[in-house]
Amino acid sequence: MKRKMGDVFSTALVRQTVIPQAIGSRRKLSSSIAVAITGVSMLSVSGVQAADAKKSVQELQAEVERLTQELAAAKKREQDLINKNAAAAPPVAAEAPAAVEAPATEVAQAEPEETKDLGEVVVRARPKLEKLHNIKQSVSVVSGKELDRELSLDLGAITRRASNVQFNQNNTRGASLSIRGVGKRSFTETQDPSVGVTVDGVSYALTQLANFDFYDVDAVEVTRGPRGTEGGLSASSGKVNVYSKLPTFIPTAELSAAYGQREALILKGALGGGVIDDFLATRISFLVDKGRGFYTQSYDENYSLYNKDRLSGRVQFLFTPSENFKARVGADFEPRQPQLQNGLTFYHDVPFRFADGSLVDPNGTQAKARLFGFTNNAGVFTGPRPYFQNRGFTWNDYIGGEQRKTVNFNENQGQTVSNKGAYVQLDWDVADHHLSSNTAVRSYSFDAHNDEGTPFDINLDGGGGVNYNQYTQEFKIVDQPGGFIDYRGGLFGIQTRNDIVSKTGWGADAGAWLATNAQYNTLDRNAGENRGSGLALLKDALQDARKKGDTEVHTYAGSIFGESDLHFTDAFTLTTGLRVTKEHRRTVDTVQLTKDGAGGALNPVSVRDVQLGGFDSATNGELQGANSADQLKLADSVANRYFGAAVTDTPGQAYNSLTEAQKNQVGTAKRLRSQQVGQLYNPVKSTYTDLLFTAQVTPSYKINNDLTTYLSWQYGEKSGSALNVNGVSRNVKPENTHALELGLKSFWLDKSLILNVDAFVMDIHNYQQTVQVVDQFQTDINIANGQANPTAYTSAQGNVKKVRVHGVELDSVYNGIPNLSLRFNGAYNIGKYIDYDNAGKPEELAYLPEPYIDQSGRILPGASKWSFTVGAEYVKPVYDKYLFHTSVNTNFQSGYNNADNLSAYGWVNSRSLTDAAIGIGTKNNVLDLSFIVKNLFNNATHEEGWNSYSPNPYPLWYGVQLSGKI
Repeated sequence: MKRKMGDVFSTALVRQTVIPQAIGSRRKLSSSIAVAITGVSMLSVSGVQAADAKKSVQELQAEVERLTQELAAAKKREQDLINKNAAAAPPVAAEAPAAVEAPATEVAQAEPEETKDLGEVVVRARPKLEKLHNIKQSVSVVSGKELDRELSLDLGAITRRASNVQFNQNNTRGASLSIRGVGKRSFTETQDPSVGVTVDGVSYALTQLANFDFYDVDAVEVTRGPRGTEGGLSASSGKVNVYSKLPTFIPTAELSAAYGQREALILKGALGGGVIDDFLATRISFLVDKGRGFYTQSYDENYSLYNKDRLSGRVQFLFTPSENFKARVGADFEPRQPQLQNGLTFYHDVPFRFADGSLVDPNGTQAKARLFGFTNNAGVFTGPRPYFQNRGFTWNDYIGGEQRKTVNFNENQGQTVSNKGAYVQLDWDVADHHLSSNTAVRSYSFDAHNDEGTPFDINLDGGGGVNYNQYTQEFKIVDQPGGFIDYRGGLFGIQTRNDIVSKTGWGADAGAWLATNAQYNTLDRNAGENRGSGLALLKDALQDARKKGDTEVHTYAGSIFGESDLHFTDAFTLTTGLRVTKEHRRTVDTVQLTKDGAGGALNPVSVRDVQLGGFDSATNGELQGANSADQLKLADSVANRYFGAAVTDTPGQAYNSLTEAQKNQVGTAKRLRSQQVGQLYNPVKSTYTDLLFTAQVTPSYKINNDLTTYLSWQYGEKSGSALNVNGVSRNVKPENTHALELGLKSFWLDKSLILNVDAFVMDIHNYQQTVQVVDQFQTDINIANGQANPTAYTSAQGNVKKVRVHGVELDSVYNGIPNLSLRFNGAYNIGKYIDYDNAGKPEELAYLPEPYIDQSGRILPGASKWSFTVGAEYVKPVYDKYLFHTSVNTNFQSGYNNADNLSAYGWVNSRSLTDAAIGIGTKNNVLDLSFIVKNLFNNATHEEGWNSYSPNPYPLWYGVQLSGKI
């Protein structure tokens, strides 16, 4: 007979707190019964026949009966507590997973005869309860306790505790996850992530939703390889599943406060328990994370880079109206908070010549030319632009931030983000099946304001923004395990709306900074008697103009999925799964000039059918075409404003009175403005519709209770994109992955050692990333200008024909030494382009005449060949009532190229990051005081970059944490 789901599900809190108390009471009753029975036996054996002896026997027999009844009642109360608190756990989270190791704090409190059996670790990211030992895929589990002890709050800290997974640092919008070297990307909201993120059973279709702090965490699981047949959103290279602590009927109150370097203050707390007995429980948790960043802002020292200003709260309710039904309702909210996580960039000089001997900047287009000067091909040196001289900021200041650990810019608005969501999960046990429904909504916003890295008024109100909303609905059915076939399946639907904004704004110094050397010479350096007019044109050409691009991405997708386990024998099982997804996407792009600014009269007539109302003139400023009377009057106003030409009743007469040099200045200013405004277009729409498949076939064989082996074939398809490239519809093809994994799950040394190892190979066709594609906008301009070889190219999302990833992964834990827990996770991984002939040129190869190059055979960006994590925790009772504890975690990555274009300047050397903690607390965990260190050895390894780089924003940090609970 199959067991009820309620008999299977339990939580770690029940195991650690409620059940031991219930069992303790039951053991006392059992001891009393044993004493009573012993007394009865002794009296009977002695053959005493006296009346008082007979009376004693009867009394003892009655006592045995009474105690037996109490024992039965105690057992029932114990089971009721288990069932009641198990209702807090979702069906896929049958048991709150412990860390892969048995926590040393629990071991230290255990009775001497208890062994450190590691076999009870379970995985939640399954349609039913399964022990980690029985999972036929590469999985790592990290406990919330492990994260808490070293204040590991974000995805970067979490992923440093699992092998072959990497968090690619950027700001909240641009950071991404990669597994097995696959998934590194930045600002590509029109493309699905390769690594999926699921939080409390809710799938995130946008990784940015998870680029925040996590708190009140129960466990995190990392699964590798194509996923999707188990439900949720599919993912082509793996998933990260985060589980929060759930409501129970056991009263709890937890609070921790940490204070550390750079005025860091981190407060975490949780409060929960029963509200209505046997019906309603709740859990409320919160986080406050504030502190200054390590890097300062020399323009305004009130600001620091990568400061923290985060506040978040979560509330959860558990309803248990009957034994067979439960409901969980939860909501979390992180209000808009400004953080300066944009602009942490240090600039440095570039080589004077390319490898072929040609000059890197013969035309004076780079920052050095503006602030220091440049040399042309004839060997003539041109000094810095006078416009920026004697203003308190020089070339040495521009490249000197690296030594001072400061940055220079005058836009201190940074980025503002918010994140919120809610869910309703319903669970029923019906006729040997478990049914569930999960309904969720999430909303996310991001708004950034960028600067060019100087205190000059150049970039103004530029940057990007995102407003994202998603709605998900999932239904699941899981049969009770125990027969020849175990099965589970369901339906999943998602709707998303993503409004992406790109903003460009120009200040008063933008024209002088962005002009080409020839344009600057015409308007300033060589302007002669017209220099005053030229400077006015140079300033007004861009000042206060604003450009805005809007991208609306709508996605509708529905999936049906299922898995089955066929148990041919007790040892041999065949697992199969299939997912079919129907998806439709629509992308609409618009780019408009939203504000003319001071130079509205210098607009072109139109750009790609976007009418701007300017007058028609040639590059030398001469009027051309059929200008209307209004256009000629506009030209006259320009002549009057900048050169004092008298306006007459004859339209165009004032403008035509200008000298050739003056008209050339007007034409130059108009060309400068037009080049910077660039492309504009009215709404352009692309659509993408597809039928996508995910599948797996996994035979497994249980050699014995300690050894299980499996061979898994996995197939996944990642959705394509509806994409517009510079106003032209150009979709991205879907990506498909074939993965083969051979694994062994094993126990050794009386289950004190876990050793899980797998070898894998993944072939990815039509791998999605940035490639070189035709820029039709610029190509049309080149054709109109009669340029030879007019075809122009630009970087955009596209497809690489083939990528291959292969390697070996190891997860191991050892608890055989008293009071000590050791963990070692490692991976050897090769991620390589097999066929990549449309790659963009890295900066150092810009001299090559070809528009793109072949990067086949190169290692994927961000993919380390070697990576491993070493962790240890030591806990020992001291002074009878206290526990001394210390822990350390080191994550190592071998060198890798971090640049998307695989520039030689993108290389990052091997690095390791170490976090550690030491402290003392009470045995009952009521109070604990810890000293915590992050990045203990202050490792600041980073890429060099062609002309700039972003350093590791989180150097050495230490602080003190006081925590307690009741």
